[in-house]
Amino acid sequence: MDGPAHVTSARQARRRQSVVAVAISALAVIGIVVATGSDGGGRSVSLSTPSSTSVTTVASALTTTSIAGTPPAPATSSPTIALPATTIPATTIPATTSPATTIAATTIAATTLPAGSTAPPAGGLPSVTAAAYAVYDASTGTWLAQSQADQQRPVGSVMKLLTSYVILQAGDLTKEVTVPQLRVDLSESAIGLYEGEQLPRDVLLRAMLIVSANDAAQTLAIDVGGTTEGFVTMMNVAAAELGLTNTVAANPIGLDADGAHSSARDMITVASVLIQNETFRAAVAKTTASLHGQTFANTNKLLTIYPGADGIKTGHTTGAGYCVVGSATRDGRTLIVAVLGEPSDNARVTDASALLDWGFAQP
Repeated sequence: MDGPAHVTSARQARRRQSVVAVAISALAVIGIVVATGSDGGGRSVSLSTPSSTSVTTVASALTTTSIAGTPPAPATSSPTIALPATTIPATTIPATTSPATTIAATTIAATTLPAGSTAPPAGGLPSVTAAAYAVYDASTGTWLAQSQADQQRPVGSVMKLLTSYVILQAGDLTKEVTVPQLRVDLSESAIGLYEGEQLPRDVLLRAMLIVSANDAAQTLAIDVGGTTEGFVTMMNVAAAELGLTNTVAANPIGLDADGAHSSARDMITVASVLIQNETFRAAVAKTTASLHGQTFANTNKLLTIYPGADGIKTGHTTGAGYCVVGSATRDGRTLIVAVLGEPSDNARVTDASALLDWGFAQP
């Protein structure tokens, strides 16, 4: 996972359960989620959304049934928080709005990015400590730089990008989900969900993306897939649909497991699809999150230190090292960078920033 865990104690859960039951409905309406957890560097992290929301159109090219191999059918999702128009060029990701009483839908294009086979220009390319990296211009569909981009590696919680994709294909993000009995290691990131608690899918999705909450990921996986194993099967079918030839999932969290791996190119590929979804884009761009009276920082430090940064997801396990898929938009141009296998949190931030700087300097 992406750091030490914070799990709400049983005593706390019992003491505030009656309050939570009343508060959940209000939180779901105004889009506020609260979470606790920590990143690989020992930083506390969590989840919040703006107090006002607008309905935007979100959905998917594949529904749960289309992932299973049947013809795609439109899927639906919930009202989401619109990002500023400058974040993603309107020409790149068209969006429409609908009345607040409806759940709107549009399409997430499940297209495969072209594989880059040429080496980047040598001039000015930064020296980095990442075991593998890639830089992709999402505005033009061009791979700008890469090193070991197709090497199969553990990627930690960056694998939650594929988890998010399957969740979005399921649609109906307003659906209330009852938290099942979970087994979450205290060393993992968590938001302290308790058995029987009810939260909408979109709240759990934001918790998973911003706080990297493993308990939220497990809850969503069981809700959508019926079982964790069933959901993992859906992840691997989705990976094949997306052309992620170097990706195999073993769990919805990204924990180290035999046979589980991905690559810098594959994670950028799925990220480039996900940023077309307004719900996803709004979540990964949030710098803080608040719930249960606490406010915490996003695990992705790029959001606060890199000009134009607007996502996407960090990851850290013993096998993966420190990883990040980051994005930034400047003057209508969006770049996505993946750095995998870094020795520290600072290294992944420094190298991702340097590669983004280099990318924006390219014509």
